[in-house]
This record gives sequence, C-alpha cells and structure tokens, in this order.
Amino acid sequence: MFASIQKFISMILVTLMIAFSTQVGTEQSAAVGAIGDNLTGGLLSGTAAPFAGSDILDAETILSRIVQDADGNCFFADIDYGNQDRAVWPAATHLTRTERLAILFRLETDSDVKAAYRDTVLRLLDHWISQDYQNPNWWHNKLSNPNILGEIGILMKPELGAERLRDLAVLVGRGCYSVDPTLYVYTGANAVDIAMSSIKFGVLTGYAAAVRSALRVVSNALDGSILEGIKKDGTFFQHGTRLYMGGYGVEFVKGISKILGMITGTTYMFTESQLAPFATFLLTGLQTMSFGNTLDPTVMGRSVSRVNEQPLVSLVPYLVSLANAEGMPRRDEIMTYAVSIAENTKQNTGLHYFENGKFLVIKNEDFYFSFRGGDNLLFYSEITNDENILCYNSSFPGVTTIMRTGSEYFNISPLYDYSMVPGTTAVRETDAQLAAHADPTYRLLPGIYGSRVSGGAAAVFAKTTHEEVSMTVSCFATDCAAVLLGAGMTNSAGRQMVTTLDQSYYTGSFVQDGNTVIHNGIKYELLDGGTLIAENEHRTGSWRRNNLTLPDVAAAGDIFSVYVENDGAYAYSVMAEHTDAQFEVIVNTPSMQAVKLPDGRIAASFFTVGSFSYQGSTYRGCAGTAEIFG
Repeated sequence: MFASIQKFISMILVTLMIAFSTQVGTEQSAAVGAIGDNLTGGLLSGTAAPFAGSDILDAETILSRIVQDADGNCFFADIDYGNQDRAVWPAATHLTRTERLAILFRLETDSDVKAAYRDTVLRLLDHWISQDYQNPNWWHNKLSNPNILGEIGILMKPELGAERLRDLAVLVGRGCYSVDPTLYVYTGANAVDIAMSSIKFGVLTGYAAAVRSALRVVSNALDGSILEGIKKDGTFFQHGTRLYMGGYGVEFVKGISKILGMITGTTYMFTESQLAPFATFLLTGLQTMSFGNTLDPTVMGRSVSRVNEQPLVSLVPYLVSLANAEGMPRRDEIMTYAVSIAENTKQNTGLHYFENGKFLVIKNEDFYFSFRGGDNLLFYSEITNDENILCYNSSFPGVTTIMRTGSEYFNISPLYDYSMVPGTTAVRETDAQLAAHADPTYRLLPGIYGSRVSGGAAAVFAKTTHEEVSMTVSCFATDCAAVLLGAGMTNSAGRQMVTTLDQSYYTGSFVQDGNTVIHNGIKYELLDGGTLIAENEHRTGSWRRNNLTLPDVAAAGDIFSVYVENDGAYAYSVMAEHTDAQFEVIVNTPSMQAVKLPDGRIAASFFTVGSFSYQGSTYRGCAGTAEIFG
C-alpha cells in the first residue's frame, strides 16, 4: 500500500515537473538540451559507456530471445525475472539489452529495420513499466535502474509520446533528488551515481532544477570535506570511515568522468579549482596505490572477492576522457597515469604515508609494499550482500601487500588461505571457523595508534585487541624497504598463532638460506623471533568460497606462503631481492619498539611513556607517539 501511494505521489510530482519545464527560459533549456546531446552522442559514438553494458551486443541475438506477454509487450525468454538475487539480479539484463537495442535503433539507416527496432524497444519498455520490477537491494531500484532507464529514455525521447514519457520518468525519478529528497543521505560514489540519474531525469523531462540540484551534490562530493568520498590526503572513503580506493573509489572516477562528459561545453561545467581535489585523489591517492595496471588488493573493499577486479585496465578510457576534459587540472599527469596502466609500466614514487587513510606505501619500479595502520574511528574490511564473507583476518590493522610484478594476487580468491593474510598474526582456521567470527563490517577497534614521517623514513604503529588476539605492531620503512615488528601477540584462548609474511602465487622456485627466503624477486628476512617457514602448495578451490553471489566454479593453482611460528614476538624485513637495506632491532616489547634504519637513524614507537638506550645514547618518547631520531 505504501509503495502504491509513494508511486502515485511521484507521478503527480513528475507530471508537474514536466509541465513546469515548458515555462523555463530558453538559456536553461538550451543547457539541458546540450547535456542530452552530449550523452546521446557519446553513447552512439562509443566514447561514453552505458551505465551498465549489455551481455549481448548484436541485434539479431537480442531479438531472437524476445517473446510477447499477454498485453503484447516484450520480454526475454531466457531471463528469470523472479530471481531476487541482491548482487547479480537477472531482471536488470532486460534493461541493458533494451538500451543496446535503442542504440542500434539510433544508428540504423534502413527505415524498415529502424522501425522494427523502435517498436521492439518501446514494447520492452512498456513491459518493464507495467511490471515495475524491483529488487530487495536499494542500489538497483534507486541507482542502477534509474540510470539505465534514463539513458534509454533520452535515446528514445522523440518516440516515447507524452504518457509513456511520464510513466518512464516516474521510474527514473526514483533516482532523482528532486523527486525523492531522501536520496541526499547517500554519499561518495553512490551520491555521484544518483546525481547522474538525476541529471538524466532533468534531460528526459526538461526539468532544469533537477540538473542543478544534482550538480550541487557532485560539487560537494568533489571538495573533500564530507565524511565519505575524497579526503584531503587523496584517499577515498565509503561505507563510513573505510578506505575504499577500489570498488567505490574506481566507480567514483568513472562517474565523475561520465558527468564531465555530459556537462562539457555547457554553463554547468565545473571550474579547475572545484576539480583540484579530484585530481589529487587520482594522482596522489589512486596512482600511488596502483602498481602498473594493478590495484593494491587491501584497498579494494569487498570487491576483492570478485572476478577480474584488481586490474585497472577498465579505468583507462575514463582517465583519457578526464585528461581531455576542459578545466581539468593536471591533465598531462592524468594522461601519463592512463598510459602507465595501459602499458603496465611501474612508477617510482618512493615512500608515501596517507594520514587520513593511515596507510603506508613504498613503490619503486620493481617493488611495491603497503602497510595498513589504524585509528580508533576507522572501519576495515566489510561483508555486504554475501561478498567477502571470509574477511575476518583482514579486518584489523597490520595487513600488508607485497608485489614485484602486480600479478601476485590476481584472481587468487578461490585458492587463498584466508586465515593467513599477509602482515597478520592469527590462528590457522578453516573457512567455516572464519565465517563464524562476528561480522567485522562496522566494528571499531579501540587502541593506541600513531605515525611519524621524516626525511624519507616512516614509523606507523597499532596496539589493539580483536576478539581473542592482542597485538602490538610497528612498521618502520624507507623508500625501498620495510621492517615489521610484533610484540605481545597473545591469544586469550591459548591457541597457536602464526605470523604470515606473504601468501601469493608460486612462481616456480624459491630459495631459503636460514632466516632468509627469496621468492619472485622479493627477499624476506626474519630478524628475530620464532622459526621462518616457506612452502609451496598446490591448491584447489571455488570462487564461491568468499563470494556467495558467484557460481561454484572450480580453480586450481600453486600458492607460495612464508610465515613465522613464534611465541608472541617477531621482527622481519622485506625488500626487493637486489636491495641491501640493513635494519637492526633495538627493542621489541609491548611498551615500545625501535629499530636502527639503514641510514643510521633510530625509529621508534612508544605505547607508554618510556625510554631506551642504544650505543651510549638515550631515546625518550611520550605515550602513543612515533619518533624518528637523527
């Protein structure tokens, strides 16, 4: 009943907006019309991608799968319209195929074929309008469907007729701020996608106010001052205070690129100063966490559990579009970034620490390393829509990524031991045991956290407790190597834990000489604590293990693991094989940790007020601080 009332109210609002659109000035109408022309031209030329691509591209195959309903409208015989899967919703395919046929209609030159395409598209639209398919996941109803329907409506607008245009606009209006003000609660990438459908609503109905309100939302998303979205250090947050460069961050880039493509050449175009934070996100944030064409898997959120998500190749056309956009700052740098992804070239950005994201990165041409620090108000890994269900051991600080080629973790999900996440100290557990942990999605971990960056060196630390495990960890890094210390690693249940240095695809051989292991051009050296173990294991698995939305497709491969069996403390270094960076562990206790860096300086983490002596000098620090002396 409530849904019917809501739809009735929306129909009244949309009818009034369409009527009002005839009263606006010619300047506003021209600007809105130009946006429609830009979008239509981009979809027809291929320079603008549809919001969601069709699984079938040729008209003959699309048409062969169409049947008629009782009202003479069209639907697809091979789609299970009753399947309500929240992530992969089959009914949405109806819309993507309809849009593809609408594009082919606009491109067709034969008048008879064109008329047949037109009639089929309209009857496919009529079926969707009459059935009003919806999904339990708001994302489809409020974001995806309105965007796709908006594009179809704009492509077919001269053919719709007044009644069909109104009915279609009601469905597009579910993703429009002017029709549903509750949509303002969404932020980050979701806000940009809703803004996109709001703009399409404005073009479809001629209601310029919808365009203006949408672009105000985008402007706010670009300025880096809200809880989610772009942060001042170039990171991107989504779903609260959660680092989310992949998944939502990548979609944010695509969304902004599409919106700029729509409003270019109009009075709505953003200024260079408005776009400056976005350029920082691209070039300081996303680029630093990219290694050639590969994104750091620890900043991908739940999308790390999906197929083919780590490579950034799909981002290239959007970056090229941004590099050519009027008013876009740092265009040459953006183009260089696009080329580095396309050609899989590695860049040397050295050492970088992201203060908002509490994230440390070392990146050279043949070595990538990251360490995730922490904060009392940060969220980490998430489980949503049955994706990433085994993420518990990656849901706390200390997680690392180590790469030399960028292919180390590509599609490793079916074969991964999720109890051995690189950088963590944890109990070896089965999938069932990991899934039985409390959902960590919105769990905060109170603790002591801090960092210091000075003169090409960094110290980042975390002291906290997660369920049974207490941890005190520090990462001390230069621009080419890192040393990681753990102390007070205790398990209240008395279970044996291991510290995982790395887990990646096996490259065919590794060498172990005592406490040093070399694999895939990376050197791991245990400096203190326990026994270093390196092994290769042939594994089989399924994509469905960590993502219930995926089919139970089998996979097999060889996985390399290097880990430490210890009694609660460890120290190890990691660097490229040819790098000779010598670290010396000075103190490693739950109250303080310190090392001598390769350049002779002393780096330390203090968890309590304290001091230590080394080679005749005394070093002091306050509780909860990191220091780099010298």
